[in-house]
Amino acid sequence: MDRMLKKCVIFLGLFLFCHSVSAAPERIISASHSVTELLLALGGEKKLIAVDQATRLPATVDGLPVVGYYRQLSTEGLLAQRPQLLIGSAQMGPVNVIDQVRSAGVRIEQIPEAQTGEQLLNNIDQLASIIEKPAQGLKQSVRDTLQRLAVDRQKISQPPRILFVRAQQGRGFKAAGVATSPNSLIELTGGVNAATFSGYKALSGEALLQLQPDWIWFASGQAQALNNGAELLNWQPLLKFTRAGKTQQFLAIDDYALLGGIGPTSLKEAQKITQLLVSRENAATR
Repeated sequence: MDRMLKKCVIFLGLFLFCHSVSAAPERIISASHSVTELLLALGGEKKLIAVDQATRLPATVDGLPVVGYYRQLSTEGLLAQRPQLLIGSAQMGPVNVIDQVRSAGVRIEQIPEAQTGEQLLNNIDQLASIIEKPAQGLKQSVRDTLQRLAVDRQKISQPPRILFVRAQQGRGFKAAGVATSPNSLIELTGGVNAATFSGYKALSGEALLQLQPDWIWFASGQAQALNNGAELLNWQPLLKFTRAGKTQQFLAIDDYALLGGIGPTSLKEAQKITQLLVSRENAATR
């Protein structure tokens, strides 16, 4: 009888262990703004127990603990939340912290930053599978938005040259080239990136002049310091001789549309921008 009882206990323990491994995680920390957006859009708000400090939560989801900056997470801060899953992008780190958290029994998932609409749809599938939520509704919504963007892009006869910059007074400008989130947004809106190098690069006034952008974009967090773009001409006078400077075509981009690759905020921002580009082109040809 004792032997039979022992076998039952062992069997029950193995069953519970296997179930805990295979069951969808119920306590999730998201260390990526775009991942958090998708998780919420998939209906996973009740599973979310903490986020990183770069994540913007909607008003309907408030009061969650913040575990730090997604590149500088701490083992103690993460484990204190008793997560079953830590999810973020490949930039989540440091690596030793991620390894320590994994060793403590926490499941780790890293989702690639989407640079295209197709990659975003793949990310939705991946995340939906992880949290065991249906993906079809969100995917259809994203497809509809991508289709509307494609229709609006067809209305732009001459794709504008766009330059996204990060500016600091006295320290020059850094421009976003290809393989960056601003580049992905530029392509979504029907523009052409004036910078063809990879990543971010510091540019002199002469280099900015040679690029001849039609538009200069910057993050909305800099809008006040840049006086909605007008201050750029004082910080770098040569910009006055670019098409963007001559026409005062400066645009503040929602910071959160640029975080973690293409996500729902990026699509919403892209729709607004594309409509603006169409409107400006139509006004110029009248």
